Amino acid sequence: MDGECLGCGTEFDYSDGACPSCGWDPEEFRARGRHGLAKPGHGEPEDGGGSGPPPGPDSVVGF
Repeated sequence: MDGECLGCGTEFDYSDGACPSCGWDPEEFRARGRHGLAKPGHGEPEDGGGSGPPPGPDSVVGF
């Protein structure tokens, strides 16, 4: 499968392994789980939430 290297932008065949120009490896990239974002607590507030109104239409008061 041909694709663009996410390291340097060079077109190369992903089935060949790492990018011949910079060494970026699509298999290592995929192995990190959701591109390195799959770690405990990712996307969650650090303090358990904020003090503001809840999201959604019920959050607007007085309209």
